[in-house]
Amino acid sequence: MRLVIRSVYNNNSVLVELGKGKQAIVSGKGIGYQKRPGDEILSSDADNLLYLEDDRIKKHFATLLKDVPIDIVVTSFTAIDMAKKTYHYSVLNYIYVTLTDHIFQMYKHLMNGKYQTSMVPDIHERYPTEYAIAKDVLKLINKNLNVHFPDAEIKNIALHFINAKGVDAESDPTDTLSMKVNRIVNAVFKEYGIKRNLNNQNYFDRLMIHLQYLVERVQNKTLDDHVLNNNIEQDFHRLYPKSYEISGKICGQLESNLKITLNENERGYFIIHIQRLIQESENVLP
Repeated sequence: MRLVIRSVYNNNSVLVELGKGKQAIVSGKGIGYQKRPGDEILSSDADNLLYLEDDRIKKHFATLLKDVPIDIVVTSFTAIDMAKKTYHYSVLNYIYVTLTDHIFQMYKHLMNGKYQTSMVPDIHERYPTEYAIAKDVLKLINKNLNVHFPDAEIKNIALHFINAKGVDAESDPTDTLSMKVNRIVNAVFKEYGIKRNLNNQNYFDRLMIHLQYLVERVQNKTLDDHVLNNNIEQDFHRLYPKSYEISGKICGQLESNLKITLNENERGYFIIHIQRLIQESENVLP
């Protein structure tokens, strides 16, 4: 195979042209040493060949390289490629960004001695494939980055695959309910500047799990019909106005766009999750 270098990232990683507009990341010890764009390298010298399959993935790769070390980006993309090929697991393209960012943040915390085990519940019995993928991904991370994340990190990695399962609409017109719910919630979060970070990671991940169960309840028509105290909604509105506002916007868009009806219990659960997530101070009125 003719591999023509387009960019040299470091001594061990280069971007190559494969012809017909196809590109790949080639990794190998010293493979980029004293090389320049336009030089050719032998495929036999490559330890790993990671194909950038379409323009969206190429764009994600280029964007991430601005802030994330090449070794971490390549490791994340290789992990996703492994899940696709080994487990025949389809994912939405945004996982290239979310998983890479997660690995990068956890790597920095580990190097700074600030790594904390997430309190996300173990749901491997419900998602055995995703947990199997995550177990292999963790091995890949530890090997490629020469670190040792504990096995507890498996459930965090699995959650990324659970949330990103599906096929992008540009590739396939099929759009699952889970995909639509995640897209709406993430759009509202972006509007309010809400992101997963070290301080809120446990609550953020719990909310993502709640969304998976919400989808199942909507599909099976088994929404919680337990009657809450009539004063709870008023109390939430009074004590946590921002959480109440965000929850209301999410629920409103879910109902409008997906043609579903969420009862007051489901709205209340959203307020609780979002309040924990943003840690809004109690706004107690006199």
